[in-house]
Amino acid sequence: MSGLDVFLFLWAASLIFFMKAGFVALEIGQFSHKNSAYHCVLKLVDLVAVFVAYLFVGYGVAYGFETIMPLITGTFDVELGAWWIKMAVFAAAAVTIITGGVAERIKILPYFIGALLVAGGLYPLVEHLVWGGGFSNMGINFVDYAGSGAVHLFGGLVGLSAAWALGPRLKKYIKGIPQALPGHNVPLAVLGAFILAFGWYGFNIGSASAVGDGLEMVQVAIATTMALTGGILGGALSSRNDPLYTANGMCAGLVAVCSGVALFTPIGALIVGLLAGLQQPFTYRIIEEKLKIDDVCAIGPVHAMSGFIGVICAGIPFLLRDASGVSLIGQIMGAGIIAGIALIGGAIIYKGLDLTIGLRVSEEAEKKGCDEGVLQVNAYSKID
Repeated sequence: MSGLDVFLFLWAASLIFFMKAGFVALEIGQFSHKNSAYHCVLKLVDLVAVFVAYLFVGYGVAYGFETIMPLITGTFDVELGAWWIKMAVFAAAAVTIITGGVAERIKILPYFIGALLVAGGLYPLVEHLVWGGGFSNMGINFVDYAGSGAVHLFGGLVGLSAAWALGPRLKKYIKGIPQALPGHNVPLAVLGAFILAFGWYGFNIGSASAVGDGLEMVQVAIATTMALTGGILGGALSSRNDPLYTANGMCAGLVAVCSGVALFTPIGALIVGLLAGLQQPFTYRIIEEKLKIDDVCAIGPVHAMSGFIGVICAGIPFLLRDASGVSLIGQIMGAGIIAGIALIGGAIIYKGLDLTIGLRVSEEAEKKGCDEGVLQVNAYSKID
């Protein structure tokens, strides 16, 4: 591995790590101010869970346990070290999606344990299938360049499983009818979406395995740009310019483009982003009204459904610059397997935690807000 390739990996890892700031802002802006500081703690502790679990177990599950001892002892070579740091922040992105579904009501300890289990076992299993040769060994031709399936479809469905196990917020349903619980800071949420979009260039461009002549990275950058454009447009059209749906549409387009980002034509990427942005309110309504899952930050439409759209579109030839190495059947099979692992594994982990140590904060703490009710702090100073 050349020094330039190592720099690419470290540059990408840095941008992906900074996406955490975007997740924090985007999610906090979409719910009550009374849970803002508490949510920051969740976002911090899942980093601990991911990096510890992924160092000691997760990377080995994905790519072979012979890598573990060099990583733990620091005797790794430059290639192993560069790959680990890049894939570790991918794991962090997959796991942190979960908080968007469980916000305002999950206890810190079971959330931390759940993140350990997802980062150490469940996510690396999917990672092995997608990038570690698992699907290939099974004879499934599956393309997922930057993780529409492995990161977003997976993370979104695990998060929905956790939200199902946790149950809705106290005021979310009245006589079975979902109630709007507005966020407290729309500009903060939109700022978070822009930070995520900035980091997404590292996410997608950094998924290249080498710099080469740079053409692949330029193609990826242009497809990424066109997908976020389509996502914004789709979000605005389907929601009549609602700022949160429009901002989330940008993220939805970026989620969807990941699978085929090195293959989509610019027009193809625009179409994929548009589809992802358009579906948001309809998918959210199904989750909220039919499934009765309280998806606080819309991880279902933004990550799960947009990830699914992206995986499928990566197998549709007219959207691609070169369709010679893709299979729509393979994409469908891969998406189904990832979804099954995420839903079953997520339900087992979070329902198991609920039945053993309990997932949810007390009713008193939830009514008061987790900032004061659990942490005895306020995210915002009170003005006399």
